[in-house]
Amino acid sequence: MKRATAVASVVAASLLAIAVPARAADHLRVAKPSAIGFGFSLLDVGIAAGIFKSHDLDVEAIVFDGSAKEHLAMAAGAVDVTLGAGTDLAFVAKGVPEKGVAAIAGPPLNFGAMARNDGKINTVADLKGKSISASTVGSTTYWFANQISVREGWTGADAMTIVPLGNFDAARAALKTGNIDAISATIEGALVLEKEGAGKLILAYGDLIKPFLNHVAFASDDLMKNRPAPLRRFLKGWFETVAWMNSHKDEGLRYSMVATSLPPDIASKVFDIEMPMFLADGHFDRAAVAVVMNSLVETGSLASIPDNDTIFTEKYLN
Repeated sequence: MKRATAVASVVAASLLAIAVPARAADHLRVAKPSAIGFGFSLLDVGIAAGIFKSHDLDVEAIVFDGSAKEHLAMAAGAVDVTLGAGTDLAFVAKGVPEKGVAAIAGPPLNFGAMARNDGKINTVADLKGKSISASTVGSTTYWFANQISVREGWTGADAMTIVPLGNFDAARAALKTGNIDAISATIEGALVLEKEGAGKLILAYGDLIKPFLNHVAFASDDLMKNRPAPLRRFLKGWFETVAWMNSHKDEGLRYSMVATSLPPDIASKVFDIEMPMFLADGHFDRAAVAVVMNSLVETGSLASIPDNDTIFTEKYLN
């Protein structure tokens, strides 16, 4: 009788398992503003390494051409989370239904000023009165370039002329033809120019601008209100990915290079330069936020500095 009862219990449990399938992982649509940036490739690493999956998440990476487009997608309800620049806090201040939920990178170790490798510009002082490209007016690269003149005390004809040229390919072409003297862009770009023998890094912005809030994770109002648990697990997975990358360089680069398309030698250098900027817990440095907010007012992106509580929150950090 006991044996029959035990067998019946096992059969019943088996039937119950068949009848009630495992709950599907929570799906999150996560946007990034560039396919090739190393910093945002950590999203692809976390997916490929199974880190987000271990938190019962099905993360879909969606690539947009620039921050403005990914925040437009957020406003349209097309994405749940965006990974962007600290300066993207301006979109929150202007009414996009989202908030910053984690600070993910501090100093701008992934940006710099580069010049032609012809011996004419070798130091920051040589940039006085010269022209330098940036992606767009009011962009992070534009503000960085302007800070060179500001911090060197250059005004009037001595200040650099900033030329918005869009993407890096356009800036590289203009540099090679002599239409501009320098480029304000990513360190990846400087390393590519260096490898080509066409350019060299003059200034790493991480040495000039301290403190700074370089990258932020944003969440939609809908996600924060209606699905806070998956958001918390995503942020936990992100910071686990950062820790994993720091201890698994070779394996992590194999995953990230699928997204960045960087050659192995440059990818390795980028890893060494940029990984130290990634934060371990997501908490916001108020002094760094203040630098970003002041930069947004200086460039005309915002008329005034908003209260911190209206643009970011730390309540979803584990």
